[in-house]
Amino acid sequence: MRKEPIEEAIAIFGTRVRNTRTELGMTQEELADKVELSPNYIGYIERADRHPGIYQIIAISFALGVSPAALFNDVNVPDDLYKSPE
Repeated sequence: MRKEPIEEAIAIFGTRVRNTRTELGMTQEELADKVELSPNYIGYIERADRHPGIYQIIAISFALGVSPAALFNDVNVPDDLYKSPE
């Protein structure tokens, strides 16, 4: 499996988290308190240095008042990502 599209999706997610958080006037510390994570971990997510699990993704989206899907807008899945070579 090619890693690039997955890394791109993680980067888009982190950017969406940061943009939504700042649009709400929320600090990393405030978001971290709401989802019971450290502010450093929120920073890692926003920079795509860490890969959050589904629980964290849902908790973050709820804390930001958006659907989990909204944080993955603009993610394109290549048609051949999961096809095996013939």
